[in-house]
This record gives sequence, structure tokens and C-alpha cells, in this order.
Amino acid sequence: MLYKQLFELSILHDYYRDKVCPDLSVEPTPECSRVLRGHRLIVKNKVNGIVVITPVYSENSENSENSEQKPWVELADNLQFTFILKLKNQDFIDFTDIDWKPVDNVSYHFSNENNNENKASDLDIIHTQWCYIKVPRVQTIFGIVDIYNNSSMSKDLNQGSDYKITFNAKKQPWYYYLVTDQLTNGDEFLIEDKDPTRKPEIKFTRSTSADAKETDPIFSALNQQFPESQQYCFKSDSEIACQEAGRQNIQLLIKKKNELGDPSVWIDHLPNPPNHNGIQVINALKYL
Repeated sequence: MLYKQLFELSILHDYYRDKVCPDLSVEPTPECSRVLRGHRLIVKNKVNGIVVITPVYSENSENSENSEQKPWVELADNLQFTFILKLKNQDFIDFTDIDWKPVDNVSYHFSNENNNENKASDLDIIHTQWCYIKVPRVQTIFGIVDIYNNSSMSKDLNQGSDYKITFNAKKQPWYYYLVTDQLTNGDEFLIEDKDPTRKPEIKFTRSTSADAKETDPIFSALNQQFPESQQYCFKSDSEIACQEAGRQNIQLLIKKKNELGDPSVWIDHLPNPPNHNGIQVINALKYL
């Protein structure tokens, strides 16, 4: 028996270099599983989504290769397929531009209900209450996907119907907190982006614990942990998008000139701040 793709769902994320997001699983609800079985449809999993295939027949059996191919079991107009999105990677929340918490009584709802064009398209997204969703309340459930057999789904199975869910990477300022001894002139330190290919360049502005006074809890915590030290904060002038590949050549420099007349490099590649808060502490005491 010949099978053809009925529709494909892909989850994309610009955090990843290849845009392929492996952090969510897609599973049919119990009711959807019954609909799939009743129409002899098969769900095939892929790294970032699913492909639903159907057995087909050709209306013109004498020239089946060129004739329009249709599902073996006819699909009713607006037949609904509902899938659960489950979170597989808890770090997904840290690097994704979304407002969602596992304890919220709210889920994301993705749907093609209002799509009317037969082409690869992003699903609409809305928030919905759990009371609308007749599935078990599981903490790792991130959302619901509804795919309808409407005008956005190709009636000719020689043409695929492709749907996408696209996530954007979270953007946030980067903060580097530098801890030095009291004898070192912290004003001599710089943090600079030395990657000539990066556009725009990442720039940082320095402030001291005295500038922040009591308003910065990180300075307060560092002052308690390192009472005989000085603390400085280098904040990026712009928000930086989280990304899978670390950014290299963010350097800690000291204005003391080297033999070439350039600032001396203390640390060639500063670690990127963690995605969940954008804050990285540099303990320079161990270098002094």
C-alpha cells in the first residue's frame, strides 16, 4: 500500500545553529489517537516534530503517477487533530523568549484554525486555560497543537502540508561582576569584544559597587562573600540573544600596555553568562 504525507509539524528555534529544536515532544491526545486509527493514519516522529502519513488511492488509476492522490479514508472538513507538547529540556525556558512557568494554570495553544493558505506556515499562538484542555494535568506539558483539515491543508497529497512552530531566543543584558583585591586599581580593567567578524560589536559599561550603593543585590552578596575586596560591574550596552554556540573573544583586559602598546589580556575568552539570568562573576583574586 502506498503512503503519502498528510501533514508535517516542525518545531524551530533560532537559539540553535540549524534552527532544529529537539526540546519538545509531540504526542496525540487519546481522542486524537482514536481519530488517527479510524482513518488509518500513522504518526512518525522526527527530532523536532512529527509527520502524519496516510494510505492513498488515485482517482485516475490508469495514470496513478500524475493523478491526484487522496486519503484512503476520506477526511471530514475541519476534522481536528490535537497533540500535546511536552517539555523534554527544562533549560528551554531559560533561553526562549516566552512568558511561561510550569506552575501556571495556563498553556500555549497553537493552531491552524485561522490559516487559509495552502503553504508552509507558522501556527497561530494563543494562551488558554487548563480547563479547556481535556488532558491529564502533567507539569511538563507545555502546550496543545490543533491541526484542522481546512483550506490550509492540501487536498492533493502529491503536495505536502507543512506547519511550523517557531520560537525566538531570549534577549537580555550581560553582566560581568569583577572581584579584585583592594590594592589593584579596578579602574584599569576593561571588557572588550575582540571578534572582528561580530556585528554589531558587544560593548560594556563599567560601574562600581559605590555607584550602585544598596540597589544591586549582587554587589551586596559579593561584599559579604569577599569583604576585603573591590567589586566592579560590566554591563553590556545592548541586550544579547541566547544562542547554542558560545561567543568567543570576549576578553578581560587591563590598561597596562604590553610590548605592542595594547592593553594586556588577562582572560582570552570570558565564559558567557548563563542563560537563566545573564550574570557571570569573575573572581580575579586568584589571578593576583
